[in-house]
Amino acid sequence: MSRIPIRTFGSIAWLPLALALGACAGSNRYESLDAETLFLTAQAEYEEGEYDNAISALERLMVAYQSSPRVPDGRFLLAQSYFDKGEFVTARAEYLRFLDRYIGHESSAAAALGMCKSLAELVPNPERDQGFTFEAITMCGNVIIDYAGSPESTEAAGIRQSMRDILAEKDFLIARGYFRRRQYDPAIKYFQFVVDGYPETEFAPQALLGIYRGNEAIGYEDLAAEARSRLLGEYPNSAEAAELLLDPSAS
Repeated sequence: MSRIPIRTFGSIAWLPLALALGACAGSNRYESLDAETLFLTAQAEYEEGEYDNAISALERLMVAYQSSPRVPDGRFLLAQSYFDKGEFVTARAEYLRFLDRYIGHESSAAAALGMCKSLAELVPNPERDQGFTFEAITMCGNVIIDYAGSPESTEAAGIRQSMRDILAEKDFLIARGYFRRRQYDPAIKYFQFVVDGYPETEFAPQALLGIYRGNEAIGYEDLAAEARSRLLGEYPNSAEAAELLLDPSAS
């Protein structure tokens, strides 16, 4: 997943900032900094890819200056830092904490998208348990609805579709496994799951071809003909439809 862009919160006073950092070197480098300098320090560290340093400065900001107007922006940046560091479970939690506290903030759409993307990053390969995939679909769907018309909504829609592709692939792989073992009844069942649940994915025409082949192998000519007709009617430009048209035995 791509890095979530961060807004620039005003100009950074580089010389005073550098002097402040030099004076605060060591394990307690952030303790004597005020809220504004802490935030600007964290922002500079983030932009340099020094996420651990950004996190340390932001955590100090949260503890020492809870009433500072920089805290909302700081909490959003904290979530961003964890995301770009690759700690997606923590990033998800921080985005949620931000949304719980600052739902009206101008970065709320980006935070909601951050949750969607964090969950998507946690999704395993199709053979594994897909709990995070279902969560990502739900969260990304919320972004689509809650921020309709925004760039975040558009990006969330793409991520949601990729999650649906994974679920379709999972059922397709199960079906194909049964088919290869000539266990046609359960194969057809899982192929049907793909067709009914994920008709917009690339696996739907493949599944219809599987249903056709499975019913043909069992001897259910009427069901095979139904699957063939549906494949040619609903996915006429698919490779699977072309395969049927070139197969003399599939007439």
